[in-house]
Amino acid sequence: MRLFIKIAASLYLIACIVLYILQGSFIFNPEKLPEDYSFRMGQELEIPLDDVYSMNTLYVDSGLEKPKGVILYLHGNRGSIRFGIYQIRTMRDLGYDIMIPDYRSYGKTEGSIQSEEQLFNDVQKAYDHLKTRFNENEIILVGYSLGTGMASYLASHNKPKTLVLVAPFTSITDIKNKYLWFFPDFLLKFKLPVNEFMNNIECPVTIVHGTRDKIVDYRFSEEMKNRFGDKITLIRAERESHRSIIFSSELSMALEQLLLS
Repeated sequence: MRLFIKIAASLYLIACIVLYILQGSFIFNPEKLPEDYSFRMGQELEIPLDDVYSMNTLYVDSGLEKPKGVILYLHGNRGSIRFGIYQIRTMRDLGYDIMIPDYRSYGKTEGSIQSEEQLFNDVQKAYDHLKTRFNENEIILVGYSLGTGMASYLASHNKPKTLVLVAPFTSITDIKNKYLWFFPDFLLKFKLPVNEFMNNIECPVTIVHGTRDKIVDYRFSEEMKNRFGDKITLIRAERESHRSIIFSSELSMALEQLLLS
């Protein structure tokens, strides 16, 4: 029995070490793109991040002489701007410019994501760039899946016009506790606490979430709605999954109501 306990404890310790070291590969699933890859729409902008790296972004013009504002779209953990181009279909033709940044290691953006603080600082630089072109009350934040963590961070540290969260989680910690509850919370380097950021968000918040989401459970959005009440407008998308929600009619109608009113 003692030998069994020692073996089990050793295996558990090894699993903890593996989770701590490799958690970035579990959370982030980037697609690399060659430098000569053409998005065939919009204009690529490079935003300096530090002395070595810059963030590759795609800026899609509304086609209007004076756009109503700009949407900063923060995509999920999978893919790159190439995926984002398809995901912004529900956001085009609303009279707003759109910017899609690629995080470090995604698309044409080099480097690697080392910490939560680094990730937040990087997306803040994208937001600051938009502030050189627009007033903050003209900036719309839209985050999808993993991007809801960054979008809610920006909304809590800035004053955008509105925040739209598509298939959000309350925190990475809560997702971990749903599937890997037997590992301690302190192992997580990336927590992305959307529920904590919500305390400091002053702009209107709209959440669109599919009830058939098997990756980020719909109950996370219900929990935030129950906790923050009127601060959040929760749109329940029946039959929509984690992948389909970004193309859903519910999201399209929510954006039209928010941005065309």
